[in-house]
Amino acid sequence: MATKRKKVKSDASASRAKESKDLFIGIDLGTNHTAISTSDGKKKSILSIVGTPRDAVASKFLKKERLYGDEALKHRVALNLFKPIESGLLKNQREDLDAARGLLEFVLNSVDVNRDVKKYAIIGVPSQASVLNKKIITEMAGGFFDGVMVASEPFCVAYNLEELEHSLIVDIGAGTTDLCRVHGTIPDPDDQISSNKAGDFIDKELVRLISDEYTNVRVTTEMAKKWKEQSSFVGEPEEEIVVDVPVDSSILKLSITREVKNASESIIPDIMSGISKLISTYDPDFQEDLRNNIWLAGGGSLIKNLDVVLEKELELIDGGSVKIAKDPVFGGAEGALKLAMDMPPEFWQTA
Repeated sequence: MATKRKKVKSDASASRAKESKDLFIGIDLGTNHTAISTSDGKKKSILSIVGTPRDAVASKFLKKERLYGDEALKHRVALNLFKPIESGLLKNQREDLDAARGLLEFVLNSVDVNRDVKKYAIIGVPSQASVLNKKIITEMAGGFFDGVMVASEPFCVAYNLEELEHSLIVDIGAGTTDLCRVHGTIPDPDDQISSNKAGDFIDKELVRLISDEYTNVRVTTEMAKKWKEQSSFVGEPEEEIVVDVPVDSSILKLSITREVKNASESIIPDIMSGISKLISTYDPDFQEDLRNNIWLAGGGSLIKNLDVVLEKELELIDGGSVKIAKDPVFGGAEGALKLAMDMPPEFWQTA
């Protein structure tokens, strides 16, 4: 028989942060955005992009040797661009590691982190990140903190939601969609599933579908990403989506409603497969609790009607309830921060 689901709350973290002179930090090191949240109440999110000038002219024009986030994207035609995080994982190449260090330092400076206090950080990573990639991240970040650990990104989301018993988190980022069932402990590998069909996959699909439908169009992934963020939906459209698209030397208005729908829905089969597997392999006494406590998080949770369509799909496997987490940008970073603040001091001594 299914038991009543409980919320597990943490009351000690806020008071500990006030009493401690140490600074606790939660970081979501994402493919598209890097978000940071600190125990002194600061938060920031920037694009996970680093740019270096292509030549001496660009260097003189830009007056900087490295640009980050929106500034790098704005001047991208004059830059060599680096996205050090790919499919949610830190690339293990020297130039990418250097870019990641610079990005992390830039983010820390953006929230004016006090260099004179001890700093302890938890960094969210994809649910099935390898031991090697976790080691690469901790070594890359180690120079900035007195203690640093990595944790499953969807688990961090669950920690922020205080949904730590019989919950299933579907965290849809840019590089990966991570599913994690949470049952009061640190998740095991069997509790987690990761798919590379996420935001970036939708962008590529949208470019392909538009290019297949219309000849002589010039659609970039940046254009597709903008249209996706403005208009992505699944199920039945509420209105026609019309955009300005370069065609030869002209700009034409084209309807891309069907293409946006199909691209957005391309991630649903993997999500449903993961949900089905995590429910079916869960303790039978608590499967009903799990299926009725599914949460969508990450930027992909903003796809219109996704919760409704997933609930309809769940009717094929005895139903379920899907809810949307309130903060798709900082949910993971906030959860990592709460987790860091809740860790006992001896945890950091062995970190």
